[in-house]
Amino acid sequence: MKVVNMPLSKLYVGLALYEDVYNTLGAFILSKGTIIAEHHISRLMMNKVERVKVLVEEENSPEDTQIPSITSIYDKVKIKSFRTKYIQQVDEVTLVIKAIGQGSYVNINEIHNISKHIMHEFDTLSDVVNYLHLVKPLDDYTYAHSLNVSLMAIIIGKWMGFNEKQLDEIAIAGLLHDLGKTKISQELLSKPGKLTPKEFDEIKKHTVLGFMMVEKAINISPDIKYAILMHHEKIDGTGYPTGATENQIPLYARIIAVADIYDAMTSNRTYRDKLCPFEVIKDFEMQTYGKLDTEVLSVFLKNIANSYLGDFVELSSGEIAEVIFINPNRIWQPIVKSGNDFIDLSSREESSNYIKQII
Repeated sequence: MKVVNMPLSKLYVGLALYEDVYNTLGAFILSKGTIIAEHHISRLMMNKVERVKVLVEEENSPEDTQIPSITSIYDKVKIKSFRTKYIQQVDEVTLVIKAIGQGSYVNINEIHNISKHIMHEFDTLSDVVNYLHLVKPLDDYTYAHSLNVSLMAIIIGKWMGFNEKQLDEIAIAGLLHDLGKTKISQELLSKPGKLTPKEFDEIKKHTVLGFMMVEKAINISPDIKYAILMHHEKIDGTGYPTGATENQIPLYARIIAVADIYDAMTSNRTYRDKLCPFEVIKDFEMQTYGKLDTEVLSVFLKNIANSYLGDFVELSSGEIAEVIFINPNRIWQPIVKSGNDFIDLSSREESSNYIKQII
């Protein structure tokens, strides 16, 4: 059995309700466990209920009643529209970056408009975060990653109160941060499995190569150039290419570093499947403090977790639940609601239960 958040138009007789149903005014309609009959469907329609969670036998589920790949709070038509536009923007990123890699003039206005067009699709930053999660994966990770990092950098910049000029620059820095990889062999970039030390040293050259490609461009600000050069630096000096520490690393580079790692970890790669955002948030909190900029990381973690409020998730226990409250002390262990039960994932009783995936 599995839980399907089913639109009323697909509901059929014989299904069992997974949870109590209420109308938009909060009035009780049907109880958990009710076996759906024709008069129940009529009652739901009269109360303008759009979706209900029901239990469905997996092997007997028609294709169009499978658990959707998006959460119920997002419009399917808008998701399809966004994916189409997103793919178009990835194609533009690919053409622009390849052209620069071949020595073409760097057209800043053309580059900036790529991210700007995507951002204008949304009313809230949380929507951008969620829609990005929903459109993954694409076959060509390299260029989709550049667009994702640009969008995520814009979001972090907005959370940090950036002005319009700063947002424009951080968007460009995100799109161009891996520009130097156009000079690295594709075979090496897409190699499955662990890199040898020699191979990793070769890939690390992309920061310097990218910087050299824009160093003399008069229409690119120094802040953007140094973000390209230093987005793999760590505040404890363990990064590359210069081993810079703390404030030696420009702010844009510190922001790109966070956006870069988050997107890489939540994307499918040749050597592993993507990680759940809450697992990545945990890794950020447990592993990267002292390596990434504290202010940037704090702003990012607080807001990125809140972006998933209202989303449906699958728990390691197999339950389907809704994220309803973010625990400020343990961001990766929110309070979720499964049916009529509230589950605090940070409690001792639920210590082995965790969010497996966002659905």
